[in-house]
Amino acid sequence: MRLAHVEGAVLVGGASSRMGREKASLEWDGVPMAQRVAASLRTCIARVRAVVRPGMAPPPGLEAVEDRYPARAALVGVHAALAACEAPAVLVAACDLPEIEPRVLLLLLGLVPAAGGADIVAAAGPNGPEPLLTIYRPRLLPEIERRIESEQLSLRGLLAASDTLLVSEEDLRRADPELRSFRNVNLPRELAPA
Repeated sequence: MRLAHVEGAVLVGGASSRMGREKASLEWDGVPMAQRVAASLRTCIARVRAVVRPGMAPPPGLEAVEDRYPARAALVGVHAALAACEAPAVLVAACDLPEIEPRVLLLLLGLVPAAGGADIVAAAGPNGPEPLLTIYRPRLLPEIERRIESEQLSLRGLLAASDTLLVSEEDLRRADPELRSFRNVNLPRELAPA
C-alpha cells in the first residue's frame, strides 16, 4: 500500500559544488542516485516527483517540478515541492541519500495525519535535525517565501522556527541501526557503497 496524503519530492537541482558534477545521475550500486531515492520513496508514497532547476531535465521516469527562485539552496527546492504539492504534505529527500531505509520512511509517515499535526516531521540525528529527509506541509509556503526573499536559506533555521516534530535518534536506530538513510554523498570518494 502506498500513501496518497503525502507526496514525495527528490531534490536534484543543487549546485553539487563539492562533487564537481551533477549528483542525480551518478550511480550508486549500478543505479543513478536520484532514481534510487525515488524508488525508495515509491515503496511508501504514490506520487514522487523531481525538483529541478529551470531548464534541467528530470531523471527518467520522474515528473519535473521547477524551482521558482534562482538561488541554489535546498530551501528553494523545498519551496518548489510545496508550491506544486496537491496533498496535505510532501516528504522531501535529497538525491544524494542513496541508502534510504523504507522503515525510516514509514516511521516519519506514520506521524503525519491527513489533516492537522506539526508543520514539519523531521529526524533528530546525531548532528541535529536532518532537513533533507523530512516531511513539510504546504502551509509553510509564506514563511519559506519570506526566508528566501530575505536570504535566510537555512533549512535547519526553518525547522527551529517552525512547529517541528522531531523523531528521536533512538527511534530512528530501531528502524535503521546505522542511520545509513541519512548518509549523503557529497564527494567523489564517497561514491562507493560501504
